[in-house]
Amino acid sequence: MSNRDIQPFQFACPECEERISFVFGQPDGELQGAKDLEDFETPFNGDNPFVDLHLDFPAYFGKYVMGMTTFLRVTGEIGSEAYRHLNYRLHMLNMLYPMQKDLRSVITQYKRGDIDNFDKACSRIPGISLKSHQKEDVLAALYSATSIMSSPFTIHEYNAEISEQAPKLIRWLHQSHPEKTLAFIENILDNGFLKNLHNDCLSLYPKLVTMDLPFRPAFFYDYADNEDLGRIPARISTADFDICSNYYKDLAEVFARQLTLLAGLNNLIKRGDSDLFEPSLKLTKSKKVRPELECLNSFANVDLGSKIGFIDDCFYRIDMDAIDNKLRNGIAHYKYDYKESLQIITYYPSKEGMSREKYHEISFMDFIRKSLLLFREVHGVNHIIKAALYYCVLILKKDI
Repeated sequence: MSNRDIQPFQFACPECEERISFVFGQPDGELQGAKDLEDFETPFNGDNPFVDLHLDFPAYFGKYVMGMTTFLRVTGEIGSEAYRHLNYRLHMLNMLYPMQKDLRSVITQYKRGDIDNFDKACSRIPGISLKSHQKEDVLAALYSATSIMSSPFTIHEYNAEISEQAPKLIRWLHQSHPEKTLAFIENILDNGFLKNLHNDCLSLYPKLVTMDLPFRPAFFYDYADNEDLGRIPARISTADFDICSNYYKDLAEVFARQLTLLAGLNNLIKRGDSDLFEPSLKLTKSKKVRPELECLNSFANVDLGSKIGFIDDCFYRIDMDAIDNKLRNGIAHYKYDYKESLQIITYYPSKEGMSREKYHEISFMDFIRKSLLLFREVHGVNHIIKAALYYCVLILKKDI
């Protein structure tokens, strides 16, 4: 059992695929999709399928072994010190999810530009204070909120590093390429790109908080041998795949747009102009110039799978384990099947006309883990967006 006050469980019968659910911790948590067995004798003798469930950790598929609970297996695999750190993050989730409404309100009111109601929403959340309605203080309160929402899901040391390095990078660009840096910033302000990208990022944080249940067991792989993730089938106790797949699509779309910002900054760093891509990448095998690399605006239309390859030696370290363009295409174009009893996703990323022959498979646990890693990438680039916004407000004195 988890320490979460309300514990919903869900799985599918391996024989008929009927969804079975029940909830501990609330009055209307009755069993759905199945019935209680009277005069049940333990231990499980194998006559009926055995399903191991836990909200906080991935539960392995397999036969019943007396005494081998998911909790004992997890603590045995990662050790007591790692478990204490993992348990602390899970405890943070337990404190976070009851604040879903107020956290969502902070983001909503900021995006609306309603600072009075933004102030009220901030006052209801411990750890957030709005010193004044000056733009820099509003941004500080906003990023306190995103920090609170993302903290259990991300790695503190990496957040600290990029928070420190991003302002230094913007400052270096301001000193080294002042005219081109100013032109780049004014361009992404005038065309609305920076504001829209920022709002797209912000929208992902409240959604993540509402999805704490499927993401909880994915934390385990921050401490365990990740080779087991694809090798050993593991079950998530409760999840709605359609909701999770939509969130993955949103993450992939936002990160693809963030890559445009990274490309512009990378071009500034390497060649002193946000529109200048690496010359060797601009030519095709037939020595024709790629129209998508003529300028940053053209690059923005490139799909996620190709964008990364056109950013030469990117200053921002992209975790390639988080990027799976074939999976993204299969999910985005609704070309997948999901077998809930085994929690296996079969997706078809290729263009095959009306046929579906070439396919890939991934466990739902692996899918959630990739979603978590992709959120961390989006969050990391959002630190760079934050540095750019402060540059606009504090250095350029822009009204954004």
